[in-house]
Amino acid sequence: MAGTVSREPAAASSVVAVSQSRANADVRVNRSTDRLSQLARAKKLAAQQAAARKAALKRAATKKANAKQARIAAAKRAAAKKAAAKKARIAAAKRAAARKAAAKKASRSRIRSIAPSTGSNRRIGREMAAKRGWTGDEWTCLNNLWTKESGWSTRATNGSGSAGGIPQALPASKMASAGDDWRTNAATQIKWGLGYISGRYGHPCGAWRHFQNHNWY
Repeated sequence: MAGTVSREPAAASSVVAVSQSRANADVRVNRSTDRLSQLARAKKLAAQQAAARKAALKRAATKKANAKQARIAAAKRAAAKKAAAKKARIAAAKRAAARKAAAKKASRSRIRSIAPSTGSNRRIGREMAAKRGWTGDEWTCLNNLWTKESGWSTRATNGSGSAGGIPQALPASKMASAGDDWRTNAATQIKWGLGYISGRYGHPCGAWRHFQNHNWY
């Protein structure tokens, strides 16, 4: 009929519009969900990367600290070794100096007890040496030797007390072979001393030269 408006097309258009609106809303929701997922994944990846960097930094710091401790320990060992070597050198030097001082003291400062009768002892020694033909230079050598060793005293001893008498027999008891009174009798001591010199050096000057070179005979 003329003038009548059909309502069905308008209703259909409305349904289409609603459907389109819903579709658009679904698209927007999906897009929003995708963005949220992407953001979550990005955030998770960033957190993982940050954790990895932190772990790497921690490992590097630990490695550096261990290397530093190793260097410190090595330096301490080297210093201790150097100090021990220095201490050993000082101790060795002290021992060497002590031995040198003891030798010097023994050679220059023998303890002697000079008897008042040393003049007569020297005279006995000269007479007994002359019987062996040791006069002149040989007597001079003998006199020099026993003056240095004992001062011609029957009671003379060295620093340790092991050598004794005019010839400074070592040990002093060796002079017993010349007589039972070897501790006090000048002639007994001189007899042993002359025999010792003859057997070892041949004559007094040989013994005197040895003494000058070594501080003993």
